[in-house]
Amino acid sequence: MVEKGDFILIELEGKGQEGSVFDSTKGEVAKKLHGKEGPLLVVFGMDKLISGIYDALKGMKKGEEKDVHLSIEEAFGHRKKDMLKIMSNAEFKKHNVNPEPGLVVHVDTDTGRLYGTVKSVNAGRVMVDFNHPIAGQEVDYHLKLNEIYTEKDEKIRALIDYLGLEGDFSLKDDGELTVNLKKKDDKEYELHKAMLLMTLRSKIPGIKKVDLKEE
Repeated sequence: MVEKGDFILIELEGKGQEGSVFDSTKGEVAKKLHGKEGPLLVVFGMDKLISGIYDALKGMKKGEEKDVHLSIEEAFGHRKKDMLKIMSNAEFKKHNVNPEPGLVVHVDTDTGRLYGTVKSVNAGRVMVDFNHPIAGQEVDYHLKLNEIYTEKDEKIRALIDYLGLEGDFSLKDDGELTVNLKKKDDKEYELHKAMLLMTLRSKIPGIKKVDLKEE
């Protein structure tokens, strides 16, 4: 069964009260929310999961599927007035973004990336709702646990593959890790390289040093 610190690959589909799909690892919803189709790689107990999904996964085994109905509290919580923020139009212009009602935006905070939806634009002031779009609703999820990675070398290999990077690695008994990557000249490669380094250093105990080499 899944334990804290395990790397897991999961498929999921989430539906709101009206039966519409708001989250998925398949189709256009997956591309929009997660950037691609396919199972999600999650570091169990360390990556953010809503409490209902976390509790459901705790008792699951590799290959198991489960349907769960989640209360508002187990899902995305109640809508909060303080999650409605007024922002300056100038903030958007700095990033060459034209704010229009319905536009999904994000801001980076100390606790991670926060997504919001532009509700109105008036006289240089932009109202953004940072409540989750499904906040205040009970939801249904279908979950499938595809893989569980428990060993360090399994986790490293899974992470490299999940990020779409090409390369190999060697891990010494003293915790020194050498990663050899095939370098690509694009922003996506640089972003995924940074994500790789961050995850290796913060979420795989026992790795004392990471030496990244590019070819």
